[in-house]
Amino acid sequence: MDQAFFVERGLVSVSARVAPEQWVEVWLVGSEGMTGLPILLGNAQFPAFRRVVQVGGSALRISAKDLLKARELSPSFDKLLLRYASVVLLQTSQSGACNAHHSLKQRLARWLLLAKFALNENELPITHNMLSRLLAVRRPSVTTCLGVLEDEGSIRMDRGLIQVSDPGKLEATCCHCHHVIKQAYVRLIGRFES
Repeated sequence: MDQAFFVERGLVSVSARVAPEQWVEVWLVGSEGMTGLPILLGNAQFPAFRRVVQVGGSALRISAKDLLKARELSPSFDKLLLRYASVVLLQTSQSGACNAHHSLKQRLARWLLLAKFALNENELPITHNMLSRLLAVRRPSVTTCLGVLEDEGSIRMDRGLIQVSDPGKLEATCCHCHHVIKQAYVRLIGRFES
């Protein structure tokens, strides 16, 4: 890894390999974050993760060398980057625990709220197929859960688009995991608009 990207607009999923040809999302990056954490942690050769742009947009690119130099020149920048790394660690661990213990409906609601935050938009250009791959579940299961969320008034669906119509209802559907992730952002980074 010789470059990092600070996402201005868009959505990048970072996935871990669970089988030779199967990947599962472990964290989500949007306008609140960056790709390139292995650079920050001193292990730019770490090959365990795959990054895929799920929603196109724009990002600022910096070389690993220049990023490390900027960290040395600005202690406040370095501190913010390390806080972001802490949030990613918490989000990754909490999502793993959530995936092991909570229903698909709760996990899907959590994912939609995190995507809404990461994109800073209510309209998510996400397909059922994409969600099934990211959550490692069958597409019909995602379609069924999305239908329930739409019937409850939390979301509205259109072809290739999910609109979060009532974030409060969607948050009420989530398990406690969303609250834990949200509080980490607020405490360490300072903002979280869901």
